[in-house]
Amino acid sequence: MRRQGPPSKKQQKLALGVAVGLLPVLAIIITIGAITEKDAPTSPAAATTTQAPAKREPTGATPESKPAPSTARSEAVLTVENNEDLAALLVAVNDYDLFEDFAAKYRGRTIRFDGVVAAMSHHGDYKTRYDILVLAGDSTGSKVTGPNFQFNDVNMTSDLRLTGSNVPDVISVGQKLRITAEVEGYAGPEHQDLFRLDPVSTEVR
Repeated sequence: MRRQGPPSKKQQKLALGVAVGLLPVLAIIITIGAITEKDAPTSPAAATTTQAPAKREPTGATPESKPAPSTARSEAVLTVENNEDLAALLVAVNDYDLFEDFAAKYRGRTIRFDGVVAAMSHHGDYKTRYDILVLAGDSTGSKVTGPNFQFNDVNMTSDLRLTGSNVPDVISVGQKLRITAEVEGYAGPEHQDLFRLDPVSTEVR
């Protein structure tokens, strides 16, 4: 086999000329590639920005609710034991301002106290309806205290709602009662000085 000798000077010049001629072509290819890479759209993975995860409530947690303030007034029956105003009312003597103030403050409320029938009269022309005057305590004498309570235009049985272990068919002056009644209002001395009550229950003592 024939061995080839080293390239001749002519061949070396030819190869060098080809290499030099290819340099501009390679430069153009490299430039185009760089421009293409610069303008290429960014991949979705690279474009995606990392966002902080949304804050989640702890499992089982519920917003704490505040109870609505209660605005209902207590409707317990007023007695001398639980209401100082009633206690003062029942021992007052001719204190008309106190009587009026109590009636205005507690209109519609229910009071309970021990009293005695001081007077009775027919209401108008009725034969079975009465106006009944009741005083606090057990006496109708000189030591009477409190207002002149009145049951106005009442039937002896159904309106008074008599209760107790020994309910009489009728009541009369001097009858001792435990009175539970609703406050209706007070009319001062210029209007007969009467403290009106609407019976809730009347227990014979």
